[in-house]
Amino acid sequence: MASVSLTDDGLRAVKRALVSRFPDDKSSHLTEALAAACGFRTHASLLAAVRDTDPEDPNFVLLDEAAFLSRRADLRGEPCAPDDEHMLFDWLGLEHGTHVLKTTSTKYHEVDYSKSSRRRAWRNAMVAGINEGLARRFFSLRAGDNRWPGADREPHEQKKAHVYRFAIGDIPAIASLSDAGWDEISVHVALWPTKDAEYWIPAGNAGFHAGELFASGWLERRNGAWLQVSSDSNNAWSFRCRKHRWAEAAALELRPAGYADRGNFAL
Repeated sequence: MASVSLTDDGLRAVKRALVSRFPDDKSSHLTEALAAACGFRTHASLLAAVRDTDPEDPNFVLLDEAAFLSRRADLRGEPCAPDDEHMLFDWLGLEHGTHVLKTTSTKYHEVDYSKSSRRRAWRNAMVAGINEGLARRFFSLRAGDNRWPGADREPHEQKKAHVYRFAIGDIPAIASLSDAGWDEISVHVALWPTKDAEYWIPAGNAGFHAGELFASGWLERRNGAWLQVSSDSNNAWSFRCRKHRWAEAAALELRPAGYADRGNFAL
């Protein structure tokens, strides 16, 4: 997997790599398949999104391999070869940097959310909080790019967590962000928050003091862009959830906004 900025430079970088990978494909077919990989129905709609994007502060989107291969097969009128389907964007030789971010780490394929409703609920709460922070431009996926109020204080000054409220459909939520060092962001999220949630949400052990679901974790940005997952990611210190909320939280359909929802955990 990889993530690309919605800019001309980002899309050109991926398109050049695709042309090298599939030299016999029509350029127009690869262009349309790339649009599908970025989550757009057509190349024209992708270009419209690029025109509406600030090239100095773009959104990033995960490249969807299944969508790319499906659209490519439709345009070619024949199924993809088995060799085309294996870790496609990981093997393109993309240069990771300003416009293309690495999202697959060595632990990516070891994480399986399907077997645990608790772990899915933790994942969904974390993705919701991170997506909202990105949408509000409190930070970006680029290393060190923290923008929330107070993030630029001098090292000797006390840095407080930034707290914000949002909603996931009808579910009220609250989150906090703080600089964890090494270009990581510490993220805490509570769903169905308590009346004192703003006070409690920055605490690592807030638990039910913050809400009926409390989740905490870290967003990696130095070595790539992913939600760090450890073997303790659904333990009491990082996840608490009332049993009657598990199913609803686990069933949420949320797509990460340009980062992987799983990856290496760093101490």
